[in-house]
Amino acid sequence: MKFSCAKLAFIVALLLTVSAGCRTLEDPTAGGPREGRAPSLWFLGQPGGQRIDYRLPAAVSLCGEPLPLDRPAVRERLESEFLLAVNHPAQVELWRRRALRYFPLIEKTLRQAGLPDDLKYLAVAESDLRPTVFSPAGAAGLWQFIPSTARRFGLKVDKQQDQRMLPEPLLAIGLRYLSALRDRFGSWALAMAAYNSGETRVDGAVKRQGSSDYFELNLPNETERYVYRIAAVKIIFDHAAAMGFTGQPAPGLYAPPAFRETELTFAEPKMWKQLAEETRCDYKILRLLNPHLSGLSPLQGGPFKIRLPEGA
Repeated sequence: MKFSCAKLAFIVALLLTVSAGCRTLEDPTAGGPREGRAPSLWFLGQPGGQRIDYRLPAAVSLCGEPLPLDRPAVRERLESEFLLAVNHPAQVELWRRRALRYFPLIEKTLRQAGLPDDLKYLAVAESDLRPTVFSPAGAAGLWQFIPSTARRFGLKVDKQQDQRMLPEPLLAIGLRYLSALRDRFGSWALAMAAYNSGETRVDGAVKRQGSSDYFELNLPNETERYVYRIAAVKIIFDHAAAMGFTGQPAPGLYAPPAFRETELTFAEPKMWKQLAEETRCDYKILRLLNPHLSGLSPLQGGPFKIRLPEGA
């Protein structure tokens, strides 16, 4: 097939226009990047003519440990994770709304344990603050524990119940585990890396490579992105207004649901429909309050910790 020069030039121009208008974004919470590129603009126009500054702060720290931004590779990696996250405005707004529900509990627990407040951002990077989310590897909950690790810390994970779905017990063991990793590796950055990829892998990398500096180690790609991703989340939360994230939902919309917890044992199988009728609870609300208990099989034996709406 023959094309004239004019036709060929028109086709090339058309293809360039289409490709410029199509951009494949990367999911900042996924295990690895998809094909695509992050915007390279420092200032992106917003509706109404507002100009948003997407430059990194001059200094960034995480859990009191400064990131060495004077190293070009460190700054580039942080900039990449930051731009990927901030250019998903809908996801950022969901983080901010869910934080209204879960951050008060996390912040209070961190204060009581004497741990850095910045650890709350790890839960955002792990689960997007969704307590019932599962990873492809089988990790679950706000802090994404695999079954074996959850059982190791005393949580029940079996066919009838999975206590990883409850924010409170998983928060407690998540912070215990992170604190133990910090004691073992000597820095919060390495503790987070070990939380992500396992103690054995990080310990082996430290010994083989002769460095205990997270920012110098050659680690799996997901683990090399991990601390930067958490730092990027912190930057966005700390500077949300400057980046155009100013809206807030009406007070109370994202408040934790009020409930009371009771311990019940069932001599005979009890279906959730029966339990809802006997406690005069809405079936849907009852299931939402008890994601840790299987809805596919009847409750039998026990004891089970069951959450009921206030007034039930």
